[in-house]
Amino acid sequence: MSEFIIISTLIVAGFIRGYTGFGFSALVILVLSSMYPVAEMVPAVLLLDLLVCLPLVASAWNKTDFKTLTPLLWATGLGVPFGYLLLLYLPDNQLKVIVPGAILALAALSHSKHALTLQLSRSPLLCGFMSGWTTSAVSAGGAPVVIYMRYSKMPIDVQRNSLISYFFLTTCFVVGSSYVMTKQWYFMPDHPLGYALIAMTALMAGKQAFKYKNLNIIHQAAFYLMLILSALALLRAIWML
Repeated sequence: MSEFIIISTLIVAGFIRGYTGFGFSALVILVLSSMYPVAEMVPAVLLLDLLVCLPLVASAWNKTDFKTLTPLLWATGLGVPFGYLLLLYLPDNQLKVIVPGAILALAALSHSKHALTLQLSRSPLLCGFMSGWTTSAVSAGGAPVVIYMRYSKMPIDVQRNSLISYFFLTTCFVVGSSYVMTKQWYFMPDHPLGYALIAMTALMAGKQAFKYKNLNIIHQAAFYLMLILSALALLRAIWML
């Protein structure tokens, strides 16, 4: 049963990643964290994401809006060490409550009717910092940056290319930092090579589907799927306390 869940999750997450440019690590971790320890799954999923996303990066790099990404990347770099501290020193059950709770809170603030709160929730510094620590803590840093991108004025294809490059750079940083701290690589359980091939195949299918037809509703659905899974993960974590 666990292999079926892993394969199904990789197919869905891979396709979404290829189509939208985001969501792979967050979706995989949100599903598999109920089956495996977070501290082991986060570096394994991030390494898998880093390897399978290379075909996306090759086509997106020259179409990326790096001017928009710069403040996000600086803030993300500041957030990553904070997330590692949480990962190393907080128990799994507390981490599984804090991270989805923080992501859902940011999503709620982005719909606030108060101008100051709205501006803060869509700030590149806050979204970048949130993405940094939630990525290094539980590999769920997609939502904060997607929230920022959703309210930018960039066309959807530029958003996608910029997200691909952003997650490639931040994942390189997080995976490298993890190796420096632990002196070891983490891989997916049981069939790491097979899982990588499945994820890459699904990712390339998503990429081709995006080239064939770009539907904004799929980008929106992927974002709300992350929020729904975050809410379910939060409810389960609270129940297990």
